[in-house]
Amino acid sequence: MKYKTRYDLTHITSVDALRREQTVVKERIKDREHELRLKMYEIPGELAAASANSFIPKIFRGKITNAALNGGKKIINSFFVPSESNQKNLLTHTVKNPGGVLSIIKKGIGLLRKRK
Repeated sequence: MKYKTRYDLTHITSVDALRREQTVVKERIKDREHELRLKMYEIPGELAAASANSFIPKIFRGKITNAALNGGKKIINSFFVPSESNQKNLLTHTVKNPGGVLSIIKKGIGLLRKRK
């Protein structure tokens, strides 16, 4: 999304117009913060896809591997993106419970050991 860098503020001639412009700017800032927050949730999936892509030889890269990497990104991002109704996800869990990541990893390893 492109943003204008300069704004024409010649329409502000009164205090009331200044207040209206102030609310518009506050809403614009809130929208941009929300976009940045959503982009932040995509970082773990992008990181995993980039690291997996570096292990795949160039001759094997194509539509199938791209589809697999995109699917993997979506799965990984689903752990971090908060749902609309429930604000509990991996990021908020680790903020509230700092030892949460280690406990999740331990449980995952335990599940893998049980499968063997």
